[in-house]
Amino acid sequence: MIKHPAKYTNSLLPVFKKYLDGRKLILDPFAGTGKLKDIAPTATLLEIEPEWAKISGAIVGDATAMPFPDNYFDAVCTSPTYGNRMADHFIDHQKEKNYIRNTYRSYLGRDLNENNSGRMQWGKKYQELHIKAWVECSRVLKGNGIFILNISNHIRMGKEVDVTGWHKKELEKIGFYLVASNKIKTPRQRNGANSKARVGYESVLVFNNVTD
Repeated sequence: MIKHPAKYTNSLLPVFKKYLDGRKLILDPFAGTGKLKDIAPTATLLEIEPEWAKISGAIVGDATAMPFPDNYFDAVCTSPTYGNRMADHFIDHQKEKNYIRNTYRSYLGRDLNENNSGRMQWGKKYQELHIKAWVECSRVLKGNGIFILNISNHIRMGKEVDVTGWHKKELEKIGFYLVASNKIKTPRQRNGANSKARVGYESVLVFNNVTD
């Protein structure tokens, strides 16, 4: 059975629900297996990999070129990849019985789509893809809509990479205005050689879509 290595942690769902209250047309453009539907059953889900889309009934599509009209959704709520080692996409060489490396590629069981950020480590390609996706989110979001971003920093070579700050800055460049910032303690992934080098929380940033 195909699974996904990065479903929303349950402690994040009440935070999403609070900010989504009263919003009817909700989009998750990086849907994975669609756990957002636990709190928003009518949400529209977009997922680039057909196997994961099938689990939740998501539309198969690319967040950088979405098949939706302008100014359509009341809210976007999503969690992109974090640019960490879960993006490793080499074939696992370890032989332990039932061992699955905690990566997107290993869980899917094949190479990811070339435009799936789940195969992109932190860097230029990762950043370029997400800028395109956030521009698309701005396009499909109504004026005074809200954008909820679940994101996290990660540790690389012993130093914390400010992935959260980068996304915040790029969203503000596009025209989003930060209205709330939450740090939610989550268990995080505890596998691999660097299992103790983890940021102990995830961020939930809430933006308004500012229009003239």
